[in-house]
Amino acid sequence: MTSATALPAVTTSGRAAASLLHALSSRALSLQALPPQAPAQSLQAQSLQAQSSSAAAAASMSRSGMPPNARVLHGSDLPGPLSLHRLAHMGAVRRLDDSHAYLSEHDDTLYGRGALMASMAPRRMSVCAVTAAWVWLGGQFPKTIDILSTSHFRSLIFGRKIRVFNRNAPASHLTTVGSLRITTPARTACDIALLSDEESADLYANEMVCSLMETYEFRPADCLAILDENRFWQNSPRARRFFDLISYCF
Repeated sequence: MTSATALPAVTTSGRAAASLLHALSSRALSLQALPPQAPAQSLQAQSLQAQSSSAAAAASMSRSGMPPNARVLHGSDLPGPLSLHRLAHMGAVRRLDDSHAYLSEHDDTLYGRGALMASMAPRRMSVCAVTAAWVWLGGQFPKTIDILSTSHFRSLIFGRKIRVFNRNAPASHLTTVGSLRITTPARTACDIALLSDEESADLYANEMVCSLMETYEFRPADCLAILDENRFWQNSPRARRFFDLISYCF
């Protein structure tokens, strides 16, 4: 985690901001609980494949310089009632609402964003659509928390509505980023292409889909195959036309 010395401390306000960030970082670290140690018998029962997957994820996080315990900061984690606004103004944190934020450095990498979203989304749910696109690509934090579910959620999460997509999602359309369950980049691109015209224009959805393709190296044909299996999804004909149109560019 970035230390407070990385902030400018030339002026009085700079020293105050650095002090606040240092206190914030120390407080957050002190509140992190150590994971319980698994029994020896349980460890022996784990498959080699699961161990390799876990090690690979940890190695990826380590290489990115991102702590795997990136999480949302609550008011009790902050040194004072005005510190959230002050740190957000300095760029040290990104505000979610008037009482919650996360350290700005935590959304710089895929695994940092995955860890953050895992601490926000409803448990055992897979994130999709715009939320999944944020995890894969970064950028501005989404206005909704998009999940695959048949349930309804009325309460807000950190000032954001939970938007439910009741769509077929076989195992081949899902993956994990750390502990976060999430749609694959190709499935995420399909979900983005299926958004309404109004939301697509507001999000620059076409550019978002192309960025997913360029970053994760899949093709329009992969998305067309997903749409072929789900022809009755709303806005599917328009999404098909879009992928047909850009198929000559990839």
